[in-house]
Amino acid sequence: MKSFLLAGVALLLAAAPASASVPTTEINPGALPRGEDVALPHMEGRVIVDGDTRVRVDAPRVVLLGTSGDGYVVHTSGKDGYSRGRAFRVEPDGSLELLTRHTTASDLLLTDDGDHLIRARTLPKEKTAVLVVDAHTGEEVASKIFKHWVFSLDGDAGRVVLSSWTPVARTVWWDFESGTVRSIVGRTGGVADIAADRLGSYTGDPYAGGCYVLSTLSDPTDVLWRTCGERAVEFSPDGRKVALVGILDDGLGPTQVTVRRVSGGKVLARYSTSWFGEIRWESSDALLLDANGKHKSATVRCVLAECERASDLEDAPQY
Repeated sequence: MKSFLLAGVALLLAAAPASASVPTTEINPGALPRGEDVALPHMEGRVIVDGDTRVRVDAPRVVLLGTSGDGYVVHTSGKDGYSRGRAFRVEPDGSLELLTRHTTASDLLLTDDGDHLIRARTLPKEKTAVLVVDAHTGEEVASKIFKHWVFSLDGDAGRVVLSSWTPVARTVWWDFESGTVRSIVGRTGGVADIAADRLGSYTGDPYAGGCYVLSTLSDPTDVLWRTCGERAVEFSPDGRKVALVGILDDGLGPTQVTVRRVSGGKVLARYSTSWFGEIRWESSDALLLDANGKHKSATVRCVLAECERASDLEDAPQY
């Protein structure tokens, strides 16, 4: 199926004129053909699935934060996603190593190299303690208290991209090995990708007319595209494409996802369903969408307008 999809992409790109409008692909999971399973490590219920590897984690709610060497880092909690929040290293044989406790999944970031777990913990007077934990042993290796609320966007090789809204909108590098902090740009970051050298940031509060800028991370003055109606979710691994949702989308999940070329913002594909959950790139061409239709849910793989199911069907959650 993948070869068919890739061939279809080439034909679509060759046939479509540059000015042609891109129709929205309505995703009904129950009507899509079944393709190959998700190639990335992922969760199926409480089971980590990575190729032929299956590792069950016994907790009411499990979030996979990423891979670390031969193991995995997960966040576990009660069904509400908050109570009894802890992070563990999970080995392929199922053994666990506690990394940190009293946390939520949104507080945590596993660095791209899988070596460190970054935790942002809010303190009184709007301060934030950013802790760095060894993702293999759970040992705390660095910490820093920031005098305002900050959150982490990406990390790798001893550095973390941190951002803040108040008292000053800014995005910075924190080198936790040397302890230095260096400014990147005077804008609040929404998403960063160190490997792809990409940054998505706000020109101001989007509820007060702020817009969104896509730029390189290494030089944020190198603006690749600007929009006032969308915000980036994730860049493709090669940095050439970006998945976006509405700039004010919140709540259960967006109902529409757009894929654009980063340079210039040309629309490549649009998708809609009742609501989308996790959105991530499986490769530089294939986008994975956790699509929740009116009756059924599935992880869907799309290459431009060609979509297939990458998981079995489940009943759509009802809220």
